[in-house]
Amino acid sequence: MRAIIVLLVVLVGAPFASAHHSATAFFDRTTMAEIEGTVTDIFWRNPHVFLTLEVVGEDGVIENWELEAGTTNTLMRRGFTADSVSIGDQIKAAGSPSRRGEPAIFVSNLLLPDGTEVIASDRDAALRWTIEGNPIGDVYTADDLSGLGIFKVWGFRELYRLRNPLVLTPAAQAVKAAFNPRTDDPGLSCIPPGMPNAVLNPYPMEFIEEDDRIVQRIEEWDATRIIHMTEGGLTQDYQPDHLGYSVGRFEANTLIVETTQVNFPLLDGDGTPMGPNAKILERYTLSEDETRLLYEVIVEDSDNLLEPAIWENVWVHRPGVMVMPFGCTLRDTVSPVYQ
Repeated sequence: MRAIIVLLVVLVGAPFASAHHSATAFFDRTTMAEIEGTVTDIFWRNPHVFLTLEVVGEDGVIENWELEAGTTNTLMRRGFTADSVSIGDQIKAAGSPSRRGEPAIFVSNLLLPDGTEVIASDRDAALRWTIEGNPIGDVYTADDLSGLGIFKVWGFRELYRLRNPLVLTPAAQAVKAAFNPRTDDPGLSCIPPGMPNAVLNPYPMEFIEEDDRIVQRIEEWDATRIIHMTEGGLTQDYQPDHLGYSVGRFEANTLIVETTQVNFPLLDGDGTPMGPNAKILERYTLSEDETRLLYEVIVEDSDNLLEPAIWENVWVHRPGVMVMPFGCTLRDTVSPVYQ
């Protein structure tokens, strides 16, 4: 099978900030690479699915290419399961190539042997080779959850965005400059992120009302966050963790959450440090038809930020979707991209 490598410059829209594992640090999202080969290995686990392709170049030299896809949960919601591809299958793949030139792609599109094209990333993408195929976006079933307000399942349709570039103190700039994403990113070791990173991800989450508190279940990293709806304050035995201590209140159709005591050293997945005295303010504003949540999160951290960091996005209701177990699992072998 001959390799087909095509690099195309694509238009880049408004910048988004990557708060969890940053694919942009490892892969060039401004170009597209396309290859064709034989599947020799499949890693069907979270946080990302990996396929290995044996690709024969025009010079006859055989290379093993790594394809990094989305989570098992996202792919299964799109109808792509562990049985959709097998070792020995000849497939075509397209996506963002490695920044350092390793034989690796952060894959967006796969063309299977039966001619079915699937979107294999956590982000939506257009079909590349076919007119019909795996739908763009997740597959949902209708439901009627009107009147439940925020207490249902939500997910991103687009990735969150920084309102303005981060303005860091000189000390924070030095710490960030020394950050090596291949060795210092906790996510590569299956260490769950702290707030606000824990919420800033493209996977489903839901709110559950429980007496005087709200439970926020977040699919990524199997996070369960408690939002206290009373002003009782911290108890003496409280031990700060990566999600911090959160107190919420409703103002009309907006859930406002204030979080402190976050015990996690990073603000995002790009190495920006965060101090123990950081304060996080979130606003979840429910649309009139109860299908969207306008989201804003503001982080103040005088130790590292000269101006507040503000992310925003719109969560959309996911009819028929459940928050699934995540179960991060490390591979026995490390992709060349992360070495």
